[in-house]
Formats: sequence, C-alpha cells, structure tokens
Amino acid sequence: MADWNTLFYDQKNIELAPEPEVVKFIELLAKEFPNQQELRVWDLGCGGGRHSVVMGKMGCEVFISDNSSKAIELTMKKLEENHINYAEALTSMENYPWSEKEFLHGVFSWAVLQHNTLDKIIEAIDCIYDSLIANGYFLGTIKSTKADLYGKGEEIEKDTFVLEMGIEEGVPHHYFDEDGIKQLFPDDKWEMMILAEQVVNYVEKAEKFWSFNPFRYTTWCVLARKR
Repeated sequence: MADWNTLFYDQKNIELAPEPEVVKFIELLAKEFPNQQELRVWDLGCGGGRHSVVMGKMGCEVFISDNSSKAIELTMKKLEENHINYAEALTSMENYPWSEKEFLHGVFSWAVLQHNTLDKIIEAIDCIYDSLIANGYFLGTIKSTKADLYGKGEEIEKDTFVLEMGIEEGVPHHYFDEDGIKQLFPDDKWEMMILAEQVVNYVEKAEKFWSFNPFRYTTWCVLARKR
C-alpha cells in the first residue's frame, strides 16, 4: 500500500517542474490586490515544493501544508535555500492548519484534493474557504469521471476508488462529474470564475503507461473567488 511519506523519499516520485498555472495565479492575485505588499498564499498539498518556491520567488509569503513529513522537509529546505518566508503545517487536507482565519489572498492545490473520500474533500474545501479573505481566490485541479483511471480499483463509495497497482496503490481517488464539482463550490459561498474540464483521450497506450507518461490526465480545473 502506498504511503505519501514513503513516496516522497524516492526522488522519482517527486515532480520537479512547476505547472505554469501557478505563475498566472500569482499574477492574477497581484492584479486583484494591488495595494498588498506581500501576498499570502497557501500551497495545499505542497509535495516536493515545486509550486511553493515559485510563489516565494514572485514575492509571496508562502504557507505550506502536507500530510507527509518528508514533503514538508523537502519544501522547507527549498524555501530556506531561496530565502523565502514561510509557515508550515504537517496535517491532512481536511484539518484546518492555521491559527487565524480569513487572512489569505489565495489557495493553490494541484492534483491533491481527489486523494480522499468525498466527505473529507468537502471538509478540505471548507478549510480553504475559511482561510481566504473576502474576494480571495482558489485555484486547483480535481479528477473528472472522464479520467482514464475512473472505475479502476475497489469502489469504497460512489465515485471513490482505491487503486490496486502503481505508486498510488491503496490511495483513494474520488472523481467528480459536472454536478458534483459544482456542488463543491456552492453559489452562496463562491463565484466560479472558470470551471474547465480538460479531457485527454489516450487513443493508444502501452501497459502501465502511467509509470512514464509525460502528458496530462483528464481533470477539472477550478478558479473560484470567495464571496
């Protein structure tokens, strides 16, 4: 069974290059909060720190959280090497990690939230909401029911499957259809700025292609603003 802490001890499991979306996200926050000298941004599920460093280099105060102590260690090391101010929390996504609320300008979470059961994902979204100031932004990706691995593994609840192979063996993956993803971000709390379903159709693929795949997977892309 996969364990996130064990996975992050193996260099091959650590993504090195940041997603370009993180740069556009920080640029958006800078435009939305032009009088803010230092933006406060949470990298939820920071992993090896690839996005946290970009945030810091773009002038943000960075807040990092992960349920893997090794991930926190790796990210802290990179932030300290780059002289970036940060606060860290070793915790799972559904637990609110900060001492204050409504103080962050943005929350970024890339390919993290799907790694749980639905009730805990909902709790994680509540934590994100509680952390943001009014008009603060969330940018994240969450698995779609159109994803290639949907239906693979043991179904432990509706649309939540535990993989039985690969580096994420034993990890729950929840997949959302359009109605489900919209319910995560109710209109009374969130203004949906962009909701995009990026669908990748693998016409041909080798056995266990996921172990070397350089391309993207099907996912929901969410940019939402707190009301």
